Amino acid sequence: MAEIKLRGRTIPLIYTVCEMKQAQDEICRMEKLQYLLFGQNDEGKYDEKIYGSPEHLDALAKLIRIMGNAGLEEAGEKPDLTDKKIMRAIRPAELLGAIQACSAALAEGMASEYKEEEPEGPVDVTLEDMKKKKEKED
Repeated sequence: MAEIKLRGRTIPLIYTVCEMKQAQDEICRMEKLQYLLFGQNDEGKYDEKIYGSPEHLDALAKLIRIMGNAGLEEAGEKPDLTDKKIMRAIRPAELLGAIQACSAALAEGMASEYKEEEPEGPVDVTLEDMKKKKEKED
């Protein structure tokens, strides 16, 4: 699980559809979020006008708050993060680490948990071939 450390406190970061909606309501549409998170412009190019800007820092703090409060809540703790507490806890030199933690949480949330089931025991090859042929016909 992705996590971030804020003033010695380890905060789990969770990204589900609930947090996706909240991020879109509070920050921006999903197609722009990844760019904004990394301080890039809409074409995906690094832009020194965006990185470290108020818009960039606000988006980062909000995303950490949204995913961090979800993680705390799921862990049975009080979801007490605020944007101000988060920004006070992160030093400018730690921005990249905070961005990487958010990116890891987003990647975990977007990954599929479903794996193709492997058959247990012996497999009837002829029966499997018949099933494949039938699927193609349908």
